[in-house]
This record gives sequence, structure tokens and C-alpha cells, in this order.
Amino acid sequence: MKKNNNKGFVLAEAIIVGVFILSLFTFLFVNIVPLIGKYEAVKQYDTIDAVYNANMVRMVMLENTNANSFFPTGSAKYVKYSAESFCNKLKNDGEDVNSQPFCKKLLSKTYLDVSNVIVTSFRLSELKNVVKTSADFSRAEREYILSLDNYTQPTNAAFNNYHRIIVEFNDGSFANLEIKK
Repeated sequence: MKKNNNKGFVLAEAIIVGVFILSLFTFLFVNIVPLIGKYEAVKQYDTIDAVYNANMVRMVMLENTNANSFFPTGSAKYVKYSAESFCNKLKNDGEDVNSQPFCKKLLSKTYLDVSNVIVTSFRLSELKNVVKTSADFSRAEREYILSLDNYTQPTNAAFNNYHRIIVEFNDGSFANLEIKK
């Protein structure tokens, strides 16, 4: 059998393999580039140290005898505290007088170096709408909040009192944790 007419078959085979490889690279590019962007955001914002430090702020808040006063009330979508106003809230709510100095020292530049604490509902979609138009947030806060997932709240009644705290540190890092009211 002679193989003189295989030139057309080789061309068709090369085109099919080329389209397959191009499709594979396109698929990889479309799926990997957003992951790289998400990794860069996580690397900058939710560092391990920031999450552990935010948990310390969360514990100070939960150990307060009147912790419910930290949460937004009425139609408010969020409450934003500076480090100082967060600690002053402890004293104003009738806490032990030793709590406020401990809190101020913990949130100071020497230890946790907290800039702001934002308390909001568990679902962040409402806060994201407010952040887009409010002048109460810095550019860095706005970028961080808009980069977060919406965190859909479970429909189970046991999860109705869950909120989220967002802690901003003076080094530019952020962290967010859930907290139960």
C-alpha cells in the first residue's frame, strides 16, 4: 500500500491537536488567574497573625458582661469603633475598671496594633452596598470589604444571632471573624 496521500491527514491532525491544546491553555488561564488574584488578596489581608489578633479582639468583646451593646441596633448595618472607643465601651457599660486599661494596652501599638473594629451582620451584602457610598470608610477598608465573600447565613434559626467583626490593623492588614450575639 502506498502512503503518498497522507499529507492532508497530517494537516487535519495538527489542526485538531492545536485546537485541543489552545482550548486547554484557555481553560487553565480562565480558572487560574482569578485564583492568583484571590491568593494575593488573602496574602495581603487575612494573614495568620491578623486572624489570631482579631480573635483576641473578639474574646475581649465576648468577655464583656454586656457584649450585646457592641452590635448594631435598629436599622444600622454596622458599627465602627476606633481602638480607643472600643475600649471605652467596656467602661461605659459598667465593666470592671481594670478591663479598660487592659483593653487599651492590648489594642495598642505595643501588642495588637488595632486601628478599627467594625461589627456588622453575618451576611456582608448589605455592608458592601453601604461601603460603596459611605465616606465613613477609608479606601483600604472599602477594598477589603468589597473583596470578601458574601457569606450566606444559614437558614437554621440557631444561626440568627451571628454577626461578623472586621478588624483593621495599623500595618494595613485586616481580618474578619464570625461572632455570636
